[in-house]
Amino acid sequence: MRHLILFLIYLAGIVLSSLGLAMIIKSGLGVGPGDSVAVGVSIHLPVSVGTVLIISFIILLLINAWIEKKRPVYESILPIVVRGWTLDIFLYNMLPESGYDVWWTQWLIFTLGLLAMGAGIAFYLRTPFPRIPLDHFMMIVNKKTNQSKSSVRIFAESGLALIGYLLGAPVGIGTLIVALSTGPVIQFFYVLSRPLIKLWGIDQKDKML
Repeated sequence: MRHLILFLIYLAGIVLSSLGLAMIIKSGLGVGPGDSVAVGVSIHLPVSVGTVLIISFIILLLINAWIEKKRPVYESILPIVVRGWTLDIFLYNMLPESGYDVWWTQWLIFTLGLLAMGAGIAFYLRTPFPRIPLDHFMMIVNKKTNQSKSSVRIFAESGLALIGYLLGAPVGIGTLIVALSTGPVIQFFYVLSRPLIKLWGIDQKDKML
């Protein structure tokens, strides 16, 4: 029963983070750094943003295995598919196409999206199940460089934003805010979700800001 609860939290975290990503994209203030690459590619190719994310995450999965000198974590295919699939559902089918042209509605949807994304990532990282390759990559770099999750995230997101901009994605003020704020938001919810550790009986020592 305990593992079932953890798995449901795991899936809920991924879905919540997908909703947050979609809300940020819809806000029109600039797509998130990681998503800017996927959006940029989808501009040039007849594929959805979620499909691009799935393909890029699978490539990153192999890169992570090479860095760690371990076998690829094929179990991560599940969160990869769930993230890409649910992102497309929210982006193309569930969130309205209009209603984001007033400045306060843009900032409201953007802020809620940022919080949802950070909370979703933090909660699912607290479970013992496979991580989405990008988040796993962040954890690898965090361990190898002895830097906080926030610092690693800011550096990585900034680099992705530059690539997305070069691909022609709508990179704006929101992109910069996401790049600078995602790490601290994840760190906040990661600490807040500490009680989840007790569900699977492992004493994690978190690296604080």
